[in-house]
Order: sequence, then structure tokens, then C-alpha cells
Amino acid sequence: MLKWDAPELVNGITTYWDDTDIATAYLLPKTARFRLDDEGNPVFKFMKYKFPIDRADGKKGGGFLVCDVAFGVTKEDQDALRDPLQERVNERWRQAGHADAAPAVRFGELSYLRGTASVTILDSGGALVEKVHNPASPSLYGDMILPITVELSPEGATLLESALQAKGGIVQVSYDIWTPVKLPPLTAHVWFNASKFSFFHQHIDVEENFCAEDDYTESITDLIVQSDAGGVKIDPGTVTDQKVISAVTDWAWSALADATTRMVLGDVPVQNPEEIRKLYTEQDFENIDMTVMTTRLVNFDRTFTQDQVMEWNPQPRGTIPNITSMKGPDGEPYKWADFATTVDLDDPFFRTMTVKTRVNADFEKLPLHSVEVKIEYDNAGDKKVEEYPLTNANDVGTFTSFVANNNRRYTYTYQVNYKGEAQAFTSEPKVANDPSLIINVGDIGILDVDIKPGDLNFDQVKSAQVSLWYEDNGLPRLETSVTLDKDHTEATWTKVIFQPRRQPVHYQVKYFMTDGREFEGGERTTASTELRINDPFGSTRTVQVRGFGLNDDHIDAIFVDLSYVDTVNDFTQTRSITLTKESSFEDWVFPAILADGGTLTYSGNIRFADGTVEAIPTTPVEGTTVMVGDVVLTQPIAVMADLVDFATTKLVKVSLHHVEDKLDETEDLVFKDGAPTTGVWAMPFKDKTKKSYSWKATYFKADGSNATVEGHDVTDETLVLPAHA
Repeated sequence: MLKWDAPELVNGITTYWDDTDIATAYLLPKTARFRLDDEGNPVFKFMKYKFPIDRADGKKGGGFLVCDVAFGVTKEDQDALRDPLQERVNERWRQAGHADAAPAVRFGELSYLRGTASVTILDSGGALVEKVHNPASPSLYGDMILPITVELSPEGATLLESALQAKGGIVQVSYDIWTPVKLPPLTAHVWFNASKFSFFHQHIDVEENFCAEDDYTESITDLIVQSDAGGVKIDPGTVTDQKVISAVTDWAWSALADATTRMVLGDVPVQNPEEIRKLYTEQDFENIDMTVMTTRLVNFDRTFTQDQVMEWNPQPRGTIPNITSMKGPDGEPYKWADFATTVDLDDPFFRTMTVKTRVNADFEKLPLHSVEVKIEYDNAGDKKVEEYPLTNANDVGTFTSFVANNNRRYTYTYQVNYKGEAQAFTSEPKVANDPSLIINVGDIGILDVDIKPGDLNFDQVKSAQVSLWYEDNGLPRLETSVTLDKDHTEATWTKVIFQPRRQPVHYQVKYFMTDGREFEGGERTTASTELRINDPFGSTRTVQVRGFGLNDDHIDAIFVDLSYVDTVNDFTQTRSITLTKESSFEDWVFPAILADGGTLTYSGNIRFADGTVEAIPTTPVEGTTVMVGDVVLTQPIAVMADLVDFATTKLVKVSLHHVEDKLDETEDLVFKDGAPTTGVWAMPFKDKTKKSYSWKATYFKADGSNATVEGHDVTDETLVLPAHA
């Protein structure tokens, strides 16, 4: 048995000797370690995994650490200690008076009576480490193996993977293990006394009176006294090693604490005065004396002397070095890749698909009885077909199947059954891969449009008559008309058409104003199930007016009168604008009933700097921009010399000329061999009706002669020169 005496630290391992066998040593490492298998490799595995991305709980993955921890010395440690410990055995053998050879050193095994172990890794049980699994007690034999399994969150797996490969350690293990040992030559006295005493006295005296209330006297005495005392006394005798004395002292106090924990005094009984008063109130006792005394005692007194056996807990604990800092049987450091793996749990063999189908329609409002959705999926020749009758918007059909060849495409059809209709509508087969299959209201063969007011002001609009019609192949033209007013602000057009709604609904609105006027809007379309009718002047038109030549030397001001006429609705808008050099442009924005159509015109006067005035005739507006004043536009004229024979002609000069009122412009283009054969003239003009030009081409021959060819009142935008003049 281990003699609990002064230990020796040999090669970093604490060594104790046997109490009777001079050659038996007990070895205690400072901390636990990762257990090695028979081949000298750590029993250690780190796994990081990821889930398929379509998990309902949104969890990405995580990790596991599975390892064994051992508390004991390795065979290599024993071999390294054998020679230095043999020297100590030899010395002790000679000191014992033996002349013969000392026995060979032997390594004893401690017998552990009981034990517990705890493991700490990062934030055990927190956001990083979800759970640590390990037995409450390690194996009490051999290397005292403690198996550990750690469950990790995704973030914990990433952090621990990095921490386990760095220097130092991250896994912390604490052992509490008790082994019997022999006391050294000293005496330990441990004692403890505790007592509880309670005293209770209650006196009741009642004097009855015939002509007055009874006299009632009561007194209560209640006393509880508790005391405890204990202590530890160590007589070291011949022991001088302070570590041994301190260890025995700690053990003695631990034994005292253990004894006081087991010998707890129970609470003394508490008396209830009300129960004693019942002797008077219920049984009519008039003179009562009740006395109760209780005493409880407990004591512990034990003396431990040399060679007595006591239980000792060496309390090994600490951080285990990472395996990457350990060396294998070949003398090389262990490689992390040999003990770690990453796993993708999205195994094609177990891969599944889920399709949830529902109907996005109001069953209560529409003439809709049910929709029967049929989903088919061919799982590698094993076709799976399921049908889901849906009778309200909250019904959901769920189709599940294993995925074959990573193909998630399925085929579906649906049959729509209507209220009050014998005929049903069955859709064409369709192929999809969406996990959410929604049959919308436009797919179920019902034309449904809700007509509601937008920004209609019923104080100005007496009523709005909405004409609607729908056309599609295989259907006759469907028409209806509804009227909105302040008493009827909403209307609905619902029609079973036995085919999906593929076309927009056409509509036109006629407005009846409170002042008697009538306006009719243009034809419009909507693909929505909700149609909002807006104010008759909901359209906005914009005309941009731009002035040119406004300066002190030329044009002083331009006066522009604009007019918009909608003959359909007898609606007219006008605007007058003055342009000067300080304000040479302005936009006219006006409301209109028609988004397109109507007639836009402008007229006005130009006042020049010399005081003369030139009238602008009434002119239609083309597009959305009006340009007035000294406006010069350009027309590109392309001149092509591709046909010219440059073998006989060295150079061709083309002169182009355009003349109109107050405008006289000329441009020359030159063509020769090796140069581009196309030239462009940006011809300026003012009047769009006068965009003609004249041209003259002079051919300079290789023989030194020249010839000309010309044209007049030409309007072509591309001029092709002849091969010869």
C-alpha cells in the first residue's frame, strides 16, 4: 500500500513508495492525458459536418469531438523512470543493512475506492459547446479511462478546430479519486460536537364571571439554543516534511467536513400555541400548563496514527496538451489531418424533396368548390403519384419523395370544381421544380375583378360608368358594365371561363360630373384582380418650350400661345408663355382625360431687337418639345464615293449648298484613293419643308484634266457619286 510520506519528483512524475516493499514505487502524473491505443496513437477524433441547406430549423451543421482521457503513466514513462528509481532502491537497500544485490524496482498500481471526473471545454453547455457527455465516474482500474463526447454548434466547431491545433491545450479535466494510503509517523485528531435544545412553556388561566366577561390570562415561553464546535489537531511526531503535514491537515479537515455533512442535526419540533388553546376553546379546560423540552446531540471524535489507513484524494486536474504537440511512435508530431474529418451530410442517397401546394383564392367569395391537385414524380422508375383535394385557402397538400439523380422536377395537373356548374376545368400537365406550388386565382378558370375607387372625388364626380370586356382564344367576347357612385363605391365582375386567365381585362370609364359635364376616358387594360378607378383628370401631359436666338442683338422676346383640345370630351386647356434671354425655356404641365390623343398646337410672335415683330403661325406640336426663334436644325447627308474609279481619277471635290430664308450654308468634301470613301455633311435648316440642297462634284483626272457633275433641289439623305464625271 502507498505510504503517504514525502514524495519524490522524478522526471516530472510524482513518486511514492510502498509501506512494506522497499522496491515498489507508485507513480502519479501531474495531469491527465489523451489515451493512446496499442499502436501509440491518440484515441481522438474531431468531426465537423454540415447539413443540407434546406433544413426547416435553419441549422447549418456542427461538430463532434470524441476522445478518451487517461490518468496514468505510459510504458515509455516507466521505462524512462526505471534506472533512476533503481538507483534509489539500491541506496535504500544498502541503508537497510543488506549486502546482497537489491531487488529490481517494481511499479505498483493504486486501488481507487471511488471517484468522479468533470470536463470543461470552451463554454460547456453554452452557445459554442452544446453538450459534453462523459461518465460521472472514470474507470477505477488501469489508466482510469474517461471517455468524452462533445457536441458543438457550427461556431463552436470552427473555434474548437482552430484551438485544438494551436499550442497549449483546450480540454480541461478534473479528477476527484480516493485511494487508501498508510499514514506516516504522525497523529491526526479530528473531533466535532453539535447540540440543539428547545424549551417551550404555555400557561393559560381563565376566571369565569357571571355578570361580566371572563378574565383570560396567557403566557408563552419559547427558547431554542444551538451550538457546535469542532477541530483538527496534528501531532507531526518525527515528520518534518511540511508538505506531508499540510496534506494530512487538509485530509483531516476534509474528513471533518465529510462527517459534519453526514451528521446533520434535524430541526427540533416547533410547538403550535393554537393547538393548546383548543383545550380551552373546545374542551373547556380553564387552567392549562404545557411544557415541552427537546435535546439533540451529535459528536464525532477520531484519532489517526502511524500505519493507519486513510482515504486520500490526489485531485489531479489541469489542461491536456493538444495532440499536435505530441509525438508518435516514429518520433514525428501527430498530424491534425489524421484525426479530423469534414463531412457533408447532404448524401444524395438520403436526399428528399418536399412540395407544398395550396390555392391562392377566396373560396367563400368565388364560385369555387374545390381544387384537386395531382403531383407525379418519377423516382428512378418508381413513379409516385399523390392527389390533394383543397377546399379552402388554408388547406395545404404536402408531397414528399426521395430525389433520384438530383432531379427535382415534377409534373402536376389540377382539376377545378365550381359551385353550381356541372362542368369542371382540368389544366394541362405542367412541369415545375419549385418546392412551393401555388395555384393562383388566375389559373383556376375564374375571371374575377374587383372594381374600387382610386382618387375619385364623388363631390365632383356624380358617377363613373366602367365598361369591361375580356377576349381570349376559345372564348366569346365577355362584357359587363358597372357604375360607381358615393352610395355604391365597389363592384365585382366574376365569371367562370373554364380556362386560365391569360389576357388582360380591357376597360373604359365614362365620368358624369355633378355640374352636368361628361368625360370619357381612353381604353385601358389591367392584368390585376383589383381595378382602381381614378379621377378623370388622372393623366398628366407635359410640353417643353425652348427658345433660340434670344440676345440683345437678335431676338428680344418670344410670345408663345399653346392649346390642347380634346374633342371627344369637349375639354380644352390653354397656356401663354413669354421667353427672354433670362428665361429661354419653360415646361407646360396640364391635366388631361386621355393619356394619348387630343390636339396640341402653338402660335405666337417673335419680337426682334430692332422692334420688328414676326408672327408664328398655328403649328401642330410634334412630340413633346416646341422649339421657337432662331432655330437651326441639322440633317446628316452622307456622300459616298465607293463607285469612283480612282485608277483614272486622283481626287474628287464635292461642294454642297443649302439656301433658305436667312440661311446660306456650304460644305466641301474631298475624296481620294486610300482615304475613307464616305463623308457626312450636317446640313443646317430651319424649315422642315425646305430641306433640299444642290451639289457639284469636280473630278481631277490622272491625265491632268478635270470634269464636273452636279445636282439641284436634291432631298436624298444619301448621295452616291458616279464612277466618272
